[in-house]
Amino acid sequence: MKKYVNPLILLLSVVMVVLAALPALAQEPSMDEVNHVARKLNCPTCQSLNLEDCRTQTCDQWRDQIKDLLAEGYSEQEVLDWFIARFGVEVLQEPPREGHGLLAWLLPIVGLLAGVGWLAFVLNRWSKAAPPEPVPIESGAPTDFGVDDETLRKIEEDLKGF
Repeated sequence: MKKYVNPLILLLSVVMVVLAALPALAQEPSMDEVNHVARKLNCPTCQSLNLEDCRTQTCDQWRDQIKDLLAEGYSEQEVLDWFIARFGVEVLQEPPREGHGLLAWLLPIVGLLAGVGWLAFVLNRWSKAAPPEPVPIESGAPTDFGVDDETLRKIEEDLKGF
């Protein structure tokens, strides 16, 4: 009796082996890829420090989570969305450029323009202000410094010698 293998069963066996090996063939994300995402997230325990630079245990766990998500095939934006869904928009290093986050981007620009406008207004007023009227000094009367005309004349003669 002749035994032969059904080609369909052989093909299915090969396909199953390849599919089982695919996760092992998937390349783990590099630390550069993990840190690229991590620098866009805030540290949950340290204020004003991004996840890439922080060395707390919590941040190590978050970086491991990023690595796992990237290994599963998540894109950078999908990883960020995953963290936003769990921890809120505050987890982002930069506020989003939409909704209320847009105010954080626009208010400094508006403040700068208002400051420049105010400075231009003040400088314009100062340039148009009339200079103060000079106060006439009577001849022979002492000046503001208490020096009479004769003394001033002697000082001026002495200064001409230099």
